[in-house]
Amino acid sequence: MRILALVLLAKSCSCGGGGEGGVDATPVVDIDNASCGTQLNFTGELVDADSTTASFCGVNNANLEGGGAMDSTAPNGRFAMCIPAQGATNLTLTPPGTASGCSSMPGTYTLPAIAVANPATIRAGAAWSGRMITMQRLATLAPGFDMAKAHVMVHVEGQKRAVAILATHGTAQAYSGTTWAAGEVGSDVFFPNVDVASGSTMLTVVGGAIGTGQIPLQAGKLTMVTVLAK
Repeated sequence: MRILALVLLAKSCSCGGGGEGGVDATPVVDIDNASCGTQLNFTGELVDADSTTASFCGVNNANLEGGGAMDSTAPNGRFAMCIPAQGATNLTLTPPGTASGCSSMPGTYTLPAIAVANPATIRAGAAWSGRMITMQRLATLAPGFDMAKAHVMVHVEGQKRAVAILATHGTAQAYSGTTWAAGEVGSDVFFPNVDVASGSTMLTVVGGAIGTGQIPLQAGKLTMVTVLAK
């Protein structure tokens, strides 16, 4: 079953004296909804933090559960499941607890995660992607990593834009597609040691993106979100 989703990208304008805001063209996205019926087909990939096109490393046998569904990742990190069509579904992501299968990316995946499945990004055709970090890699990627804090990983589909979260956090790390470096502009942005506070924070992207807004935070977990830059 396929769904034709209309995604309206509206541009806001703070204008005085009768100014008018413009509206972008409305693209039609043909979504493969598999056999999910009135639900949505949530599919994506779970890969190592340092996985590249040339040196791909999927995370095998991680479990995702939420919205009345569950699935385990394949050796290439792929998964697919049917989730509710309304409202974001926050799935529990349990790492395999085993060593990375990629010799160039050693270590064990033990940090659990929250995978945020947003119907708006799914209907817009964005490819969900999450990056898991071994405990060995965390020691170099986020020195001073605090398990008592929350952590956030944002994947940016489309043009790389600056990503920000409102909650206090450690030094953000941005992924260029091949390397990580301090910064907030990349295909993926990692925010370590996030203050849990009320259990959520505001996610924003410069220039706008589908999938921003309030995201969940939980101590000792990595919140994974995919946004589609406008």
